[in-house]
Amino acid sequence: MIKIAKILTPIFVLFLTVTNTSAQNWSRQGDNSHEIGFMTGSSHFTTDYGERYLFKSNVGGNVGIGFGVIHYLTFTDYRYRWNQRSNYFREHFRLRNEVSFMSADLDHFGQYVDESQTSVDADKLRAMHGKTKVINVGTQIEWHFKNINDFGSRRFPKMKFSPYLSFGVLGVFYKPELYSDLGDWKQDQSILYPKWAVPGTVSDEADFTLSLTGGVGTRHKLGEYSDIFIEAKWQYYFTNWVDGLNATDPAANNKFNDWNMFIHMGYIFYLN
Repeated sequence: MIKIAKILTPIFVLFLTVTNTSAQNWSRQGDNSHEIGFMTGSSHFTTDYGERYLFKSNVGGNVGIGFGVIHYLTFTDYRYRWNQRSNYFREHFRLRNEVSFMSADLDHFGQYVDESQTSVDADKLRAMHGKTKVINVGTQIEWHFKNINDFGSRRFPKMKFSPYLSFGVLGVFYKPELYSDLGDWKQDQSILYPKWAVPGTVSDEADFTLSLTGGVGTRHKLGEYSDIFIEAKWQYYFTNWVDGLNATDPAANNKFNDWNMFIHMGYIFYLN
């Protein structure tokens, strides 16, 4: 808990700094609105664990939890005035600052760990288990199909949904873990599957990287000053070490970095 607190404290300070700076910069250009949101859902990791293109490896197997806090900055005032001037950008885009946490247990799935495989290498692969913990902090921009001011002001009762697309960049603090049922791999790395039994191909060290995100979601009116939302967000890491595995042998066919799909829902409250 102490280690987690030491990591989260500077992250939340950075989050508040980015939020405050963004608000000050945009406030000089006109009225704006702020919202706070909370989200939770399932995080589906696609890593070096499991057979490539197998549904259970990429979607159904290595699944964990995720939750986070969001601040929204909208470049318009929800309080409708007939003489209020605006433009397309203000009416359809909003800025989103996020701090989130994700974690998942990782295992191998597919034909190479099937019970029909009785080789020593198959036993080593079945014995490998991992885990990753990820903390994200960064900014994304949302493009809403419908006018944000019309939806937020509640002037149109029949406008219940506000679908959107999102794109952004998140800084990522990650901490992988690895263990084997066959023993301590740090004492004897040969107990791992051959392509990870090579020095420099496995690490359980915490590190930092950047990631790109792209998502699709929709808001739904809940009350006069609150919404709920559901979203599916794809996150691509600029590293292949999020799971702690990175085979270096060209024959290992290690082509892609790690990524995940975060499917979540949340609650949003209008601050002004």
